[in-house]
Amino acid sequence: MPIRFNDTKLGSLYTNFEAQKRTNPNLKLGQEQVLQLVALVGDGNRGWSASKIATELAKPGVSRDAQIALVKGGMTANEKKDLAAILDQGTVPLDPSAKQFLEAVLDRSSPQPPPPPPPATSGLAVTGDQKNGLTGTTKAGATIEAINISTAPGGRLHMDDTSVIGKADANGQFNMAKLTGDQAMREGDLIRMRARYADGSTSDWLTVKATGIAAKDTSNATVALFRIGMTDAGGGKVAVSNINASRQVSEPGAQLEFTTKRTGEKARVTITETGGFPDGFKLNGKPGDSFAVAASDGVNNTAFTETVGNVTVPGGTASTTDLIPDPALHKDELDGAGKPRFSKTNFTGPLFIDGAKPEDVQQGQIGDCYFPAAMAAIAKANPDAINNLVKDNGDGTYTVTFKQKDWASGRFKDVAIKVDGDLYVRSYGGALYGHSSNSSDPKKMELWFPLVEKAYAQWKGSYNEIGNGGHSSNVFEAVLGKDGQDMYVSTGNLDRVFDTIKKAVDAKQPVAAGTYGESEEARYTNSGVYADHAYSILGYEQVGSEKFVIMRNPWGESEPAGNGANDGIFKLKLSELGKLYQNLMYTN
Repeated sequence: MPIRFNDTKLGSLYTNFEAQKRTNPNLKLGQEQVLQLVALVGDGNRGWSASKIATELAKPGVSRDAQIALVKGGMTANEKKDLAAILDQGTVPLDPSAKQFLEAVLDRSSPQPPPPPPPATSGLAVTGDQKNGLTGTTKAGATIEAINISTAPGGRLHMDDTSVIGKADANGQFNMAKLTGDQAMREGDLIRMRARYADGSTSDWLTVKATGIAAKDTSNATVALFRIGMTDAGGGKVAVSNINASRQVSEPGAQLEFTTKRTGEKARVTITETGGFPDGFKLNGKPGDSFAVAASDGVNNTAFTETVGNVTVPGGTASTTDLIPDPALHKDELDGAGKPRFSKTNFTGPLFIDGAKPEDVQQGQIGDCYFPAAMAAIAKANPDAINNLVKDNGDGTYTVTFKQKDWASGRFKDVAIKVDGDLYVRSYGGALYGHSSNSSDPKKMELWFPLVEKAYAQWKGSYNEIGNGGHSSNVFEAVLGKDGQDMYVSTGNLDRVFDTIKKAVDAKQPVAAGTYGESEEARYTNSGVYADHAYSILGYEQVGSEKFVIMRNPWGESEPAGNGANDGIFKLKLSELGKLYQNLMYTN
């Protein structure tokens, strides 16, 4: 017999679920569908609309107890009868977690057995599938931290660069804990997670495979081609390594197949638990050999017929024009004999595309974050300064004119540095060091930033000389011919800090900020901000008494959660700036 609903909106939604069941006999209502129902029940709470209640109920990390309280706060007696009818007379089955939730809303004792206690070894357990998010048990009040290690290889995340996705209630239960954005869980993804307790300690890491999200796993393993290093090992062998050992090439357990284009020979390797290659992994090959790379997570592309790209061993007969000797590589990119582990390619793309912009700037495989942070800040504040900085000579060379202070006179003089378009490249063909966001193709990539970085390395002596940290204020001097300034940032001088930022931005002068060193790494847990790193400051905002600073990570990605597109640009409260940043860099 059909349910006679008092709340017409609730009845309409449930009728829709009944229609879905007629076309899908296996349909069950899960936590997500039940939250849609109770949002209509809770719409008397605080005068909020049903859509507002639905948003609050579905927020990542909201506890089960908070969800129940929100629904009960707006539920009328008739709506309570409607929910009871769904439980007792409904024609669409409820999965156990959804049934438990409705019973708790109605103050019924649940017939379901309590979840198992957390295992003593890890302090964290996941129960059920992940259709509506991660559900499980841990210590009461613990926060749940997680990272999707299936999607992480596509970015610059370490395997412990987690986000807080939930919190356990007073009974140690958590539910609907979800990763969002680029890390949103897909069927078959590997989720690495841990619990963080009130005293700051954590559980052991737990890796779970996401299930119940979709009928089929259609997402193959992500491969970071730009991290695959190929080196001639002699004797007809090529050593294969991860050139960013602290980050992943692919997800643990994935298999990569390398096919030598010259011979057709195939070889497979299984990615380790840390997302890299086994120690000593080698392929048959020689300098100049190119390999097609295919991947499988064990479910998708098991025949390895779809490739993700190509990698090439440095050396062979290819050579660049080398019109001007290039600055030496950073020491980390040299082999044991001091020879380059990377080859060069001549880039011929446009110097500028629509002028200089902050988003053009991408830091590469070198520890010079202060430099791209400074250049992006200048591109935002004074793009004409960059247009005047670098000149295309029309013969394959470029002249970058820096400023150097004459300490005797206190004035700045021009220093012209000439470079060609040769850039060191990764095995897949993209630039090793600074590059532009528009393309990795040598014929298309916008060149102003990598050429300015190359000229700076030429001026200072080598990429090694500029690649071990520095100050953005020194780069401001070198480009603008104005004295650079540094200010210590603390929670006690934030008004002065904000006033300095405001004055600089309004005057179209560049600003950057630096974080604390790696000894303070714990300060950055789950913040989306990184220790020992420089950031551009692009602007500021003030909403009432709340002040914000608009920042950019020179990686062009990786930022605090909830900031929209993963483009490295984010808005930070001034109070958070005071906690996370150590110094401000600007010009006089």
